[in-house]
Amino acid sequence: MFTILVANPKGGAGKTTIATNLAGYLAGKHQRVVILDMDRQRSSARWLSRRPRGFPEVRGALPDTDRQIIRDYAPQWLIVDAPAGVHGAELASLVKSADAVLVPVSTSTFDFEATADFLAELSALKPVKEGRRALAIVGSKVDSRTVAAADLDAFLAPLSLDVLTHVRDSQLYVHAAREGLSIFDQPRSRAEDAWADWPPILHWLQGLVTTKSGKTAH
Repeated sequence: MFTILVANPKGGAGKTTIATNLAGYLAGKHQRVVILDMDRQRSSARWLSRRPRGFPEVRGALPDTDRQIIRDYAPQWLIVDAPAGVHGAELASLVKSADAVLVPVSTSTFDFEATADFLAELSALKPVKEGRRALAIVGSKVDSRTVAAADLDAFLAPLSLDVLTHVRDSQLYVHAAREGLSIFDQPRSRAEDAWADWPPILHWLQGLVTTKSGKTAH
C-alpha cells in the first residue's frame, strides 16, 4: 500500500479537491483506493456519499474506522485528507505513516503566510529532513492569467522543494464534486484541458512507487 498525505494548514486551499480527484484517477486505472478523511468538515466523506454507482469504486474511512477493515480490503493506495491546521505531534505521526506528502497552495497571501510556516515545520521533521519522505507542492486553484498566479510562483521559487504543477481554477471541479465525481470521471470532450495539469503529479507518484517497490524487492 502506498500512502499519500494531502495536507495544508489552511482551509480552502484545495486539499480535498486534490485528494478526491487523485482517488478518482487511480480508481479509474483499476486500483484499489481508500480515502481516509481526517478533516472535521468531512468533505471527502461527503463526496464519497454522493458518488454514483457504476463509477470506479473509491472506498472511504474515518479516523475511528477499524484499521482491520482497511487492511482486509488490501488497498493499493491510501489517500489521507489531513485535518486543517494539523501540526505538532499529529503532523509528525501522519508524516511518519505516509510515503509521500502533497501540499496544495492556493493563490492567496494568507495561504502563502500560513503555508510558509507549515512547510518549515514539515521540512524540520526527521523523515522529511533525511529524505525518507517525499514532499512536493501543487499550485491549487490557479488562473495563469492573474497577478495572483505570478505571486504564487514568486512565493514558491525560493523553496528547495518540488513544485509539481498548477491545477487550474475551473468550475469543472465544482460541478464534479457536487456529483461525487472526479474530473477523470468526465468525458474527454469536457475535461481534457483540466486533465493536462495532472501528469506531473502522476509521474512523480509513479516514480516514488517504483522506487519503493525496488527497495521492497531487495
